[in-house]
Amino acid sequence: MDAAALVETVSHWIATHPGWAGWLVFAIALGESLAVVGLFVPGAVLMFVIGALVGGGMMELWSTLAWAAAGAVAGDGISYWLGRYYHQRLRQVWPFSRYPALIDKGEAFFQRHGGKGVLFGRFVGPVRPIIPVVAGMMDMPAWRFSLINVLSALLWAPAYILPGVVFSSSLSMATEVAGRLAVVMLLLFTVLLVTVWLMRRIFWLLQPRANPVISRILLWSRRHPLVGGVAEALLDPEHPEARGLAILSVVLFVAVVVSVLLVTAIQESQLLGNLDLLIFNALQALRTPWADQVMVFVTWFGDMYAIGLLLLVAVGWLGWKGNWRAVSHLVAAAVCTEIMVLVLKAVTAIDRPVAIYHGVNTFSFPSGHTAMSTVVYGMLAIIVAGMLPVARRWLAYGLAGVLAVLVGFSRLYLGAHWFSDVLGGFLLGVAWAALVGIAYRRHPPAVQRVTAGRFSVVIAAALVVTALWGAAQVGREVDRYAPVRTVERLGMEQWWQEGWAELPAYRADFRSLHNHPLTVQWDGSIADLRDYLGEVGWYVPPSLDITHALRLLASQTDVGELPVLPQVNDGRHEALRLVHTTGRSDRLLVLRLWPTDVVLVPGDVPLWQGNVTWLRFSRVAGLVTRVSTETDFIQPLNVFFRDIERIKGLSVKRVFRNGELPKTVA
Repeated sequence: MDAAALVETVSHWIATHPGWAGWLVFAIALGESLAVVGLFVPGAVLMFVIGALVGGGMMELWSTLAWAAAGAVAGDGISYWLGRYYHQRLRQVWPFSRYPALIDKGEAFFQRHGGKGVLFGRFVGPVRPIIPVVAGMMDMPAWRFSLINVLSALLWAPAYILPGVVFSSSLSMATEVAGRLAVVMLLLFTVLLVTVWLMRRIFWLLQPRANPVISRILLWSRRHPLVGGVAEALLDPEHPEARGLAILSVVLFVAVVVSVLLVTAIQESQLLGNLDLLIFNALQALRTPWADQVMVFVTWFGDMYAIGLLLLVAVGWLGWKGNWRAVSHLVAAAVCTEIMVLVLKAVTAIDRPVAIYHGVNTFSFPSGHTAMSTVVYGMLAIIVAGMLPVARRWLAYGLAGVLAVLVGFSRLYLGAHWFSDVLGGFLLGVAWAALVGIAYRRHPPAVQRVTAGRFSVVIAAALVVTALWGAAQVGREVDRYAPVRTVERLGMEQWWQEGWAELPAYRADFRSLHNHPLTVQWDGSIADLRDYLGEVGWYVPPSLDITHALRLLASQTDVGELPVLPQVNDGRHEALRLVHTTGRSDRLLVLRLWPTDVVLVPGDVPLWQGNVTWLRFSRVAGLVTRVSTETDFIQPLNVFFRDIERIKGLSVKRVFRNGELPKTVA
């Protein structure tokens, strides 16, 4: 069962049995804390789901935290008294007899940390369910255990539940802005989780097998010297480095040729071509202004200027410390990858989905951003990982993988590449980083003057500078990646008579969900409309800046001072947003007008389309104000119509679309 289905199942059960919700939380926390049983209870996931339900307003925060803490105290308490009663005899009792290594690990952890181990152990996954048992087995005083047990439970409950509350509230806010934005957030969150999980699994799959495999390859290469020279160049520390690099350059040339053949096959494959088009259209249907800005910022980390700055800093630090082997391998990997990308673009000459560059970069395959970020971040991870303990090396590879995948995803989202371009760039980067990385790790520097900690700090500082530089470029780069739109011309009189009905009837959001009808059309200047409506009490609400956003956290704030979130129609935020007070402390009247791709002739007069809605404000868990659009679209329109009729000099017509919702054409 996936997370969405789990949330839906638990939500339905709680809605059906509200009186049992607290007991459910208690049971989950108890099971998660109970000795051995906690190994099989996905407590972290379930507590996150409970937090999401709290954020969705289905459960009250403080009582939920109390039930969770009580369950955690009870679970650890039962485990402690089991250990206290049985002592070492517990090792022979099922199911503890099946996990002797777990008990040994728990004892070592407890001996190392003492009473603090009970506090820390609640947050350490592998030993979490066994530490209270071990505390009892080692005769920790009951009063001391109980004190730490209660304290750790009071810390554990919010630590595991509040992330779900925050995530649910954020998702609710994103959904209010656009269903597309919520989908992008979920998609990105899933991609990152899968990337980290895969990097960890792949590392632990390969790490114990690497040396035996290398030994067998070297043995084979010595028996077959004619073709084994490449393997020796990569893997044999005694092999001359110059010859190794020469052979690697030959491997690079062969890889380019093979890649060209692969691209030719891809072009002839209707299946992959259809997949490219399917993914492109699906992601373009998820475009929103906020997500555009985030993705433009992310894609900057694969830009040649960002990669160049990172390389300059890394090479400077490594060279200063005398690690010229690392410098040569890092530079060789980056330069050769860039050459390979340019050659492939020129040879394949595949057009991009949208023309956004000039010269050889006009062509699409492979994605240079993806290839360069994969190889450079990958090589930096290889250099850092070589200086880390084995148990922590996967973290370096995981971070590099996350950065590379983020850049690749941003290229797809922004429509800069086809899926096959990004896949090709990623595979190219992985293959080349692996080849050069293996050569580097098998030919380490004679003296290592670089430490993982300091080098990581230097790279992190370079990434921060890169991020600040990228943030300053977002405004300009967003225009480069803006979706291409086609403008349609419509006669003024035709629009006034029946042409208004040709415009979309509903707000275009994720998969064109028909839940927000578009009930207002306006031709001309929206500044004029703002001034007209200002005469009858409408005003521009506060913008969503830090100051006004913090008011969403305040328990007592006038709704007129709260920011009104933008909404998305066809990938764009509204150009005009006005509100009117309603005399109620939890509701505002909101007018939104979005640009259309239609201009009225003669005069190329812009045409705007929007709606009028009730906006409700409610508190979530007593922590934050949630904003939601109500589903009544007729009464707000009636109020707006009465106001606009009071304005002299305006031509206003009220019509009905297919006998359904009324529409105001002004």
